[in-house]
Amino acid sequence: MRIDILTAALLLALCISAAGAFAQEYPATSSIEVSLVNQNPDPARAGDTLELRFMVENKGGTDATNVRYELVPKYPFVKIPGEDYTVTISKISAYQLGDDSATIKFEVMVDKNAVKGVNEIELRRIYSTGSSTTKSFEIDVRGTEYAQIIYVDKAKLYPGNETPLTFTITNVGNSPLRDLVFSWSEEDGVILPVYSDDTKYIKSIDVGESVEVEYTVVADVNADQGLYQLDLTLQYETESGVTEELSTKAGIFIGGETDFDVTFSESSEGVTSLSLANVGNNPAYSVTVRIPDQPNYRVTGSTSTIVGNLDKGDYTIVSFQISQSTAAAFSPQNFSQMTPDQRTAMRDSAARTEGLDNSLEVLIEYTDTTGIRHVVEKDVPIQFRAADTDTATATTRFARQSVVSSPYATYVMYGELVAVLVVALVCYRKREKIKALIGKKKKG
Repeated sequence: MRIDILTAALLLALCISAAGAFAQEYPATSSIEVSLVNQNPDPARAGDTLELRFMVENKGGTDATNVRYELVPKYPFVKIPGEDYTVTISKISAYQLGDDSATIKFEVMVDKNAVKGVNEIELRRIYSTGSSTTKSFEIDVRGTEYAQIIYVDKAKLYPGNETPLTFTITNVGNSPLRDLVFSWSEEDGVILPVYSDDTKYIKSIDVGESVEVEYTVVADVNADQGLYQLDLTLQYETESGVTEELSTKAGIFIGGETDFDVTFSESSEGVTSLSLANVGNNPAYSVTVRIPDQPNYRVTGSTSTIVGNLDKGDYTIVSFQISQSTAAAFSPQNFSQMTPDQRTAMRDSAARTEGLDNSLEVLIEYTDTTGIRHVVEKDVPIQFRAADTDTATATTRFARQSVVSSPYATYVMYGELVAVLVVALVCYRKREKIKALIGKKKKG
């Protein structure tokens, strides 16, 4: 009997204890608790829209009405315009738990510049009295993993020439990138890499850093000038192990400048002909050949000739009336008619041009395939025909004699000539007088 009493007492104590624990866990009044049950995406990513779901339970023995909650976002979480961040639950019954609990959800934006880490977001319960309590929840945020090909260092390629080509890849996100694979291609095969294939591997790029990927490329020598499209592809692995791919395009222009060869063709009757050839790999448009002012040659008539367009490999003949400046300046007829100051200036000019070679300066003006105007300068050795050379040599010899002569030599020469004329006149008059006397004697 005593054992039964003790057992009954022990059972009563256990019941009282369980009832106390139940009353503490599930009080007679309403007891509202809230917990975060889901977030999407998980983890949150910078720049994404984040959905948060909360479970609201009533662990009390009394119904709760008008239960009001407000989400309080703070950086890096940002409110979405037009979104309501206050929710009111009209009624939560006593012991409404688990699957039967009430669910509330909110959507926020994660700032695009958010960095990797754990951030808190607050959920505030507002009571009918105006007071409130706040509970914080931790949200795991991943930075943006994003790469960008922001720079290609060449916009123009010359056909047939090896050209270095550099692509700059930048991590513009907030998380490191790793195991990157970069490649490019041109659909028609006009532009191809040499010394390597078109794929490059990069181990990693940290946040805000850039990596240069270098190639040597050649454009087909027979390619038509114009704009060609490069297809660029970049693959990289995120921290979560997911492979992302970035595809974009870049434009490369094939064409541009060219070069010319100018040679002396012939000189006949004062007309000098020059051969002009386009020796580059690009056509030239609106070609003009011009002879500029220069000390050892002068041009009579037009100093420029319009050629038009010249394809690569084409040539043409241009002609000008060209003469040597020194020979023309010191012709005996011109020199005898000059004043002393003019003669002195001509002697100085002859001294300056004495050592000049027979190269003729020629300017070729043209428009390249990109629409840019260029000027190419060439020095062309020319040779006049024999008759012109003899005349030039004789007049130059006269000029050199004039340079070394004294300024007074001309006056002395004129004085001697006058003296000779006077003597001749006196002799002539004496001879006439003698003839007259002889005639008178014969008549007598």
